[in-house]
Amino acid sequence: MMKNVSGLCRPFSIYQVLRSLLKNNRPLEELYLLSCLVHLLQMHPSYKKVEHGVKYNHLYMSYKSICQDVERVVFWMHMGELKKQTVAKLDYYVEQSPELPIMLDKLRSGGRKVFLLTNSDFRYTQVIMTYVLEIPNHDGVIRPWVSYFDYIVTDAHKPLFFAEGTILRAVDQFGRSIKILALPLHPPSGSCEVFSQLIGARSKEVLYTGDHIFGDILKSKKQVNWKTFLVIPELLSEIYVWKKKKDLFNKLNHLENTLADSYMIMIDGASRLLRKFAPFFTQLPDSLSLPLHHFCSRLTYFSTQAMRFADIYSHSCFNLIYYPLCYMFRSPLMFMPHESTVSHEESPIESYDELEAIPCGLRRRTMT
Repeated sequence: MMKNVSGLCRPFSIYQVLRSLLKNNRPLEELYLLSCLVHLLQMHPSYKKVEHGVKYNHLYMSYKSICQDVERVVFWMHMGELKKQTVAKLDYYVEQSPELPIMLDKLRSGGRKVFLLTNSDFRYTQVIMTYVLEIPNHDGVIRPWVSYFDYIVTDAHKPLFFAEGTILRAVDQFGRSIKILALPLHPPSGSCEVFSQLIGARSKEVLYTGDHIFGDILKSKKQVNWKTFLVIPELLSEIYVWKKKKDLFNKLNHLENTLADSYMIMIDGASRLLRKFAPFFTQLPDSLSLPLHHFCSRLTYFSTQAMRFADIYSHSCFNLIYYPLCYMFRSPLMFMPHESTVSHEESPIESYDELEAIPCGLRRRTMT
């Protein structure tokens, strides 16, 4: 497939396609499927690798069209077969947690309005929410799942919901459309604005929780400026490694500081010190590299997006239970490179002129 640019047709290379998908934070399974498919077509003897695609006899398939086919397949699976398989094995695919009704009740009892916003249709939503919410409480009472929410929005078509949106319709408990929602206000720009008017909340008064960095967090922050809570389940394993392997992290920090000192005074043994790093890294398990948020010393694209668009993040939204509703979440002070490498100790230096005359050793701060 071609992209029209100023009247010209510009083809896409596989690297441009993958880069575009990565920037849009497409699901990992979609990226993996596309990578496997491209690899298969490039290595299969019946297909000829050509510029910007592959060719089978007279059939030409561009990388862009292959990407679009994969997107359609993933969309088709989510709309049909995937939901059928999930409903057939709820106990296998869906986890029940007694903390969910506790958290929702805490929010509502504190005077907050709670809403459910999902791309799933009403029937599928009803099956899932019945399974996770209609469980006996400490008194043995089972409440209808709809009683935990003030508003329920299904078939939201996120991220379209946060932009131009679609028509909102009220439905009954069987998912049948009753009427089109109409508000006696100025014509809204999208479904999100209609919904905000419906619940009587301004943008910064809404805390939206989601697990999709692009469709949930990025779009809701950029388009409507909601407060955002990103759920990252993989974070739990990284926190475990970070705490369990503290000694290894401290040792790495010590070696890096020693190396920095050696370079500063040009010790001949600096090269020997470098060689000490190799056996040290063999002691680190694969999970210790924290691949989700770090690549070597750099933050990954995912982590920079999370820090930019998520006001708060955690491995589970249930952590809200342990905070009072009036709690103010504040991020710790973020250091620039010169602040994180120059020692923050009391100094006898009395003026800037003296500081220019005395070199500062750049080294990592200790973690304690």
